[in-house]
Amino acid sequence: MPPSLKRLRQTIAIGMMRAARAANRSRLTRTVLGGRSIRRFPLVNRIYHMVFRVGVAAGDRDVKVHYRGIVLTGPAWDATIMPSISAGYYEEFEVRVFERLASVSRSIVDVGANIGVYACTGAVRLPRDGRLIAFEPVPENVAYLRRNVEGNELAGRVTVEEMAVGSAPGELTLHLSGEQSGKHSAAVANVGTPAGAVTVPMTSIDAYLDGSGLGPPDVIKIDVEGYEGFVLQGAAQTLASSPTLLFELHPELQANCGGDAGALLDLVFGRYRWVLLVDELDNVLRSCTRADLDAPGTIGLYRSNLVAIGRQEHLDAVRQWHGL
Repeated sequence: MPPSLKRLRQTIAIGMMRAARAANRSRLTRTVLGGRSIRRFPLVNRIYHMVFRVGVAAGDRDVKVHYRGIVLTGPAWDATIMPSISAGYYEEFEVRVFERLASVSRSIVDVGANIGVYACTGAVRLPRDGRLIAFEPVPENVAYLRRNVEGNELAGRVTVEEMAVGSAPGELTLHLSGEQSGKHSAAVANVGTPAGAVTVPMTSIDAYLDGSGLGPPDVIKIDVEGYEGFVLQGAAQTLASSPTLLFELHPELQANCGGDAGALLDLVFGRYRWVLLVDELDNVLRSCTRADLDAPGTIGLYRSNLVAIGRQEHLDAVRQWHGL
């Protein structure tokens, strides 16, 4: 295919995906669907991915895209993460917050690094002597993660660890998703379309840091499809130094993994003065109380990430998005 035609197809496809995203985020759509995504309808999801496959991936097994100053390669079969990365809007507000936190930090732990979106964007903004430890247990994701770290010349700042993270060292069985590379989970109920399972080695944050001789990190980012509470249970020593946390709150996913979102929140609010809800629709960080997060409608499609800040420099770094 001539390069000019390929670029035109990509431009049209990305325009269509961005238009679909804008429609999905509209007040009317959110009202009609009760705050849920229009992509929960299988036909809509198939059309969205077909546009990506034909227009952007062009039938290739891998797709390489530019995102926030880095180049990322990932699987074309992924129906959510790779399309949104290619269109430039994958978790864009969360990533901006993460980048800002990284810029005033020296060490970061990324639990559930996937193909390296946060690991690479964060590592680019770390100081020259900064370090990022990226944990990813799924072999296919790890291969892309290593490729992206090396392709962006970040091997000197990023250490890739091929293992899961939980409450204690051992093993974990992960159920693989046939829908997207970021939906693999410890609970089969969380993966959508199952695509097998894999048993992987597991560590805890405390055990890993003790064994490596590393000090506590400045930031911990966690995205593990419902296993977040177990990750923090295994970080009791590390949390004593109040690293800033960026993590997902999905009570249903956490319950499916045998966890308790309420206990997770109790742990966080018991240790952190500043807990902020990430509001993707308005691009703000909203200060919240423990009771706020129990109120119906507070957590939803575009409000499912929290930032727990333990350090003044981090609060100052993201000040433009909150009023504290």
